[in-house]
Amino acid sequence: MTANQYVLSMVVLTLLVTLFPGKALSVDYTAGKMIFKANCQVCHIIKSDGDYESAYYKQFRPKDFSNSDAWKGVSEKKIKSVLKKGQGVMRPVPLTDEETKALIDYMINDLKK
Repeated sequence: MTANQYVLSMVVLTLLVTLFPGKALSVDYTAGKMIFKANCQVCHIIKSDGDYESAYYKQFRPKDFSNSDAWKGVSEKKIKSVLKKGQGVMRPVPLTDEETKALIDYMINDLKK
């Protein structure tokens, strides 16, 4: 890369970040959020989204992943294992590798906050 090409690429990057803050380097977790809503949110309510506590939730108390305390001891490896094998009353969730990755990316990078 020549010095001119380097300078030009830095100028373009600076313009993108300045003109589109939050967009140029952001990641879209929509797919993972949709997978969560379709497969997980029926039990794992998101109180920050205004979900109500169902009778099931009150009895079994599955984790509310919008609460930082719920993340203690939880890793990507643990989430994959629970999705694949189930845990307690939670059955395995039949997702493709791509869907699993999208779901975990959403949970760790957007939901966890």
